[in-house]
Amino acid sequence: MTAFDDLALLRLFVRIVEAGNISAAARGLRIPQPTLSRHLRTLEERSGATLLQRNTHGMTLTEAGRRLLADARTMLAHAEEAE
Repeated sequence: MTAFDDLALLRLFVRIVEAGNISAAARGLRIPQPTLSRHLRTLEERSGATLLQRNTHGMTLTEAGRRLLADARTMLAHAEEAE
């Protein structure tokens, strides 16, 4: 994986959070929900932490997820500026 692949995972994570759930994010991104779930699992494995708690009432960010979300938004903003 390259740094650009990692940025893509961070973009997907931010989109999931902003959409409120994986299914809505997948629809907005026009990708299958299982694919987006797999990308989220990859990001969680790489970060070594659960980022989202999922249950029947939806999802909530874990503390690690909140920290990564803030960092992801900063990194993505810097990447956009660099382009």
